[in-house]
This record gives sequence, structure tokens and C-alpha cells, in this order.
Amino acid sequence: MNRSATTLVEEVEAYAHLFDAVSVGGRFEDSASDGPIRLSSDPQLLQACTAASRARRLMEAEQVKLAGEIAERSDRIRNEPLAARMGASGPADLVAQTAGVPREQAWAMIRVAEAIRPRESLSGGALPAERPHVAAAFEAGLLDLTVAAALVRTLRTVAPALSSAEVLELERQLVDRTQEGYTADELLAFLRRVPTHANPEGIGRRFDAQVAAASVTKRNLDNGLTRWVLDLDALTNGFFQAALDANTSIRRFRLEMGDGPHLDEDDRRPLAKRRVDGVARMAKRAVKDDDGQVCGTAVTLLVTMTEEALRTGAGAATILGCNEDIPASVARMLAAEAEIIPVVLGGRSQVLDFGTGRRFFSEAQRRAMALRDQGCAGPCCDNPLAWCDAAHIRPAGYGRTSIDNGILLCWRCHLLLDEHGWQVDRDDGRWWWTPPPWIDPTGRRRPGGPIPPVPAAA
Repeated sequence: MNRSATTLVEEVEAYAHLFDAVSVGGRFEDSASDGPIRLSSDPQLLQACTAASRARRLMEAEQVKLAGEIAERSDRIRNEPLAARMGASGPADLVAQTAGVPREQAWAMIRVAEAIRPRESLSGGALPAERPHVAAAFEAGLLDLTVAAALVRTLRTVAPALSSAEVLELERQLVDRTQEGYTADELLAFLRRVPTHANPEGIGRRFDAQVAAASVTKRNLDNGLTRWVLDLDALTNGFFQAALDANTSIRRFRLEMGDGPHLDEDDRRPLAKRRVDGVARMAKRAVKDDDGQVCGTAVTLLVTMTEEALRTGAGAATILGCNEDIPASVARMLAAEAEIIPVVLGGRSQVLDFGTGRRFFSEAQRRAMALRDQGCAGPCCDNPLAWCDAAHIRPAGYGRTSIDNGILLCWRCHLLLDEHGWQVDRDDGRWWWTPPPWIDPTGRRRPGGPIPPVPAAA
């Protein structure tokens, strides 16, 4: 049996034996896994979910290899391409048919396979894969197919602007970043921004293309609802998301009821439903007074850039909260608008430490923490800035009211710190959360806050 198949079989067997403790005496023999799953403890349940996910990723790696071979044998240059012989329009169509997956997923499998399969030289010698670090992690079951496809796509985007050695080093760092405990959603959002970090000079062309492609369409549905579809450029989305986030914060509604719909602290409706109320509040207030204010608090857009970018207008600026990149030249023009606060990295700032003589954080401190944390800094949490409070790491009265002792947290993550025994530390400029032993006896740390960028070159 080959090594990959052996690893897969071992992982599946390990998953099956996780339920042995609740299957003593053969009580669940020849039955489905529903009974053992329901009787497993919380740690057993989470361990089984992790094991099942690893087995799935290992199987995905094998399926991607098979898809790559199908694509190779379906090459139109061949005398008898496999896809044509099977009556398929192309390799993706054949993979979709045989694997039972959507065509878009079939294409993703083929693209990943092309990047991770070993290559041959013109003389027939063996060459490493185009993306060796992605290949090693994917085959070991450490990468989800969606994340692996995003990695391959990102590296293909930045490759023209970098040397081969720089691309290889960037690939290594990105793969390492995927193993630090971030969720797949966080990693996908992070990877979308890597091209800007790797080649900030190209932000102008990308932004112009966004503006040209942006649109807002309206459709009246048969059930009486109206569907708006917004394809927004980074800047417009920054304004829109800052306002919408401010109008969907549960805590904000507890403090500011205004003339909008009532939401109490126990509101647990889906975010999509709360956003309807947020849009209604935005529209009502715009019609009422058109003053650029919502919920009694100015909607503030924080835009960060380097001092060099501010001086020259070259490079990129970042809109905090939605983590969108815009040209620094555009950010310079917008700096005069009252709703935008440009933050120059490395510049002088206001006094940000009030010692222990102040109970609440100042607006200047909250903005500094917003610049640093870019949203909720809780473990694997992506709640936006407008939903966060400035919290003391060491409680007020014992710790200083300073940004070093402060952290931006949504209400859920605030409870983790204050009531559920989680510990938070800042290590090398990054937040790390450690759960209490009764939640995770292994003490595995979880990352918090934004994923730090990686340099394009070593």
C-alpha cells in the first residue's frame, strides 16, 4: 500500500477507535455512529471532529491527484484525450461528473493539482512541484482544498513581480501562517490582500479596475421583496461597511435606541436579519438630516498609510475595519473630509496612557487600539470595530488605562476574558489566547487579531 493511502487508512481507523470508550460491550456494534457521537464527552466530540476533518483533507489530497491525472490525460494535444473519449467537454467537466462536485470545484482541484504535482524535465528527470510547500502541507492533510486553491491563486498573482526565490520564500511563509490556528475564512481574507503587500505599486491599477467594475443593481422579486446587489470598490465599501457595522452592533443598540427598531442585549437573530435593521436606520437618518452621523456617533473611517506614502502618494493605504486597500494618492485626497481620519504609521500621536486615574479609555486610545487590533482581537473572531469595546486586560483599578493594558473585544470575547477564565497575552506584537484547562487540557494557544502580513522576500 502506498504511503498516502496508508496514512489515510490510519487516520480513519483512529477516528473509528475514538468511540471505543462509549461502545464497550458491543452496544453499538453494526450500528450507525449516531449513538456513540451523542454519548461522547465534549473533548471526545471535538477530537473526533478534528480527526474526521483531517481524514477528509487527506482524501481531498488524493482526489486532487486523481483530478490532476484526469486533466493530464485529457490534454487536447494527446491523440485520444480522455475527456473527449468519455463524452465530456473538457477535463473539468469529466472531473465534475466522476467526483460528483460542482464544475467550479473541479476547476479548483485541477489548478491545485497542476501546482503540486511533481514535474519532469525535458530529459525525463524528476523536478519538484511548482509549489512544493503547498504540496507538502496539502498531502499531509494540513490544508483545506479551498485554502490551498487560494494559496496557489495568490502566488500566481504575485509571481510576475517577484523573483523565483522571493516567490518560494513567500510561499513558505504563507503556508506557515496557515498553520497558526486561524480559521479558513480569516485565511481567505488575508490571502486576498497578499498581492498588495507583495507589490504595493500595482494598487493603483487594481483600484481603477475596481472602480470601473463597481455597480449597484436593483431587482423587484415576485414575492414583493426588493433585491439590491452591490459590487463595491474598496473605498465605497469602506464607507458602507463602517456605517452598516455601526448600525448592527448589539451593544450600540443597548445604549442608543434612537428612532430605529428595538434590539435588546438578548437579540440573537442572524446577522443578515440585523443588517436589514441597520440599512433601515442608515436610510432613515440620511433622509432625516443628512449630516453624516448615525446612532448619535460619527461614523469614523480610519485609513492607515506609511509616512512615505503620505508624502509621495505612491503605494497603498488600508481602510481599517474592512481591511480594504486603496491607492495612497486617493487616501491623500480624502484626508480633508471630516468623516475620514488618516493615521500615518510612525508619526507623532496624542497622549495614550492615563495611568490608573481614569476608568474609561479615551477616544484617542480607542482609535490607537483600532489601528492596532483592526476589529475584535478575540480568538478567531472577525467582528468589526463598531461592535467592540475597549477592555482592560488587567481589571480597572488594578491595571493601567493604557493601550498596553487595553484590547478591543466584542461582547462575546469580552466574556471569555472576564468570566470564562481565558488568558490573553501579547507576544511579539500579536495577541494569543489560552483557554482554561477545563475547556482545553492541552493549553493550545489561539491567535487573536488580524493576521500579520508576511514580507515578499526573505
